[in-house]
Amino acid sequence: MRKDIDIEKLKEEIVERLKPLNPDKIILFGSHASGNPDEDSDIDLYIVTNDDFIPKNYNEKMEVYLKIANYLQDFLQEYPTDLITHTRKMHEQFKVVNSSFSREILQKGQLLYEREHSKRLA
Repeated sequence: MRKDIDIEKLKEEIVERLKPLNPDKIILFGSHASGNPDEDSDIDLYIVTNDDFIPKNYNEKMEVYLKIANYLQDFLQEYPTDLITHTRKMHEQFKVVNSSFSREILQKGQLLYEREHSKRLA
């Protein structure tokens, strides 16, 4: 990743771009969240949409992903980004699994945005 990146400005940009979609949560995780990125670090984002279903197949999962990715299209082209998208129901399952990966995101990640009503669901 470029060294001239202002991660604080990027956080604001990500939130502002995604607010029109009314996501439940936006979490930055990985090296940028922990404060120790290097030149090869990408931006790791975990986004919970306000959709209240479990995708039944790959196409439905891709629809959820593309809804977010389309709002970040030029951002994704400019900055190496690992984008994980979950619906509200998928997020509930992700928390229950309690894997090392989910703990990394949910316990060590930086919450960039949380929709007011979704705080009750956290």
